[in-house]
Amino acid sequence: MLRDTPRGDQAVRDARVGGNGVPMAFSEAFGIEISKEKTPEIHKLVINMREDAGDLATRHAKEHYMRVRPFSFFKENTCNPEQQQELSTNGSYPSGHTAIGWATALVLAEINPARQNEILERGYEMGQSRVICGYHFQSDVDAARLVASAVVARLHANEAFMKQLEKAKKEFAQLEKAGAVKPSENN
Repeated sequence: MLRDTPRGDQAVRDARVGGNGVPMAFSEAFGIEISKEKTPEIHKLVINMREDAGDLATRHAKEHYMRVRPFSFFKENTCNPEQQQELSTNGSYPSGHTAIGWATALVLAEINPARQNEILERGYEMGQSRVICGYHFQSDVDAARLVASAVVARLHANEAFMKQLEKAKKEFAQLEKAGAVKPSENN
């Protein structure tokens, strides 16, 4: 079982999408710390996307299907048993955490295409963490990636999102020019 491995430890950390959890989860893959202090425009974009890609995009399907979560179905603990009572009251399908992670990965890869492999892998792994921890079935995670892709496509038609994306791209270009962004090791 992966839970008692370094990958399992990562899965536990990936459950933290509140606060600065998502920006910090992507900082290494992105090549620079994503924070209010160092990358305020990129940070704002990521934080603003969290609600669009997560609860707003998945809530209705979760409420409609109310799929039992794996930990409830199999009567096994998750990586964080303290959350089980709360999570058992909402549906497993599709995964909100996965939708947040994959949508974030798609947009960050657009900002920093040189590190797209690292960024997309990180987004993919955030979803797999939900399976490792027993919060979701694989099909919940797979469906969430489709939801996230649709959310990102829709956001590209949103004027406020596009303005913030342009600010983030401009900020990134300045940081890259200054040598503040770690280059990809995959190129």
